[in-house]
Amino acid sequence: MLHNPNSNSRLKRLKPRQRKKLRVGEFTELGFSLIVTLKKDTDLAAQDVLLDEWLEAVDAQGVSFGGHFSDAESLQFEGIVFPVGRGSVSAEVRTALVAWLSARAEVESLDADELADLWNIEW
Repeated sequence: MLHNPNSNSRLKRLKPRQRKKLRVGEFTELGFSLIVTLKKDTDLAAQDVLLDEWLEAVDAQGVSFGGHFSDAESLQFEGIVFPVGRGSVSAEVRTALVAWLSARAEVESLDADELADLWNIEW
């Protein structure tokens, strides 16, 4: 049976120190996952350029990205955008990064999840 780590009854029992340690309540850290599919004519050099520029765009927003290319044939990369240190990825940052990827000519499709609790979600 799944339980809600942010349920009111549970949060009432925890002291602020415990909520911080468990990253629940006001200490919840939000991020989002994404899957990007590139156009079939995207060569390795263009993939490298896209990835470098993507990481610069992520860094400019003050967040981080962990992910990987699935394989050379699928032309797909996926990963998670998460906060640097304590905090959360804001809705504005998510919107800006999704818009940045959507505007790229190399991107065929993009599937970006909504903001979710990074520590208490099943990926």
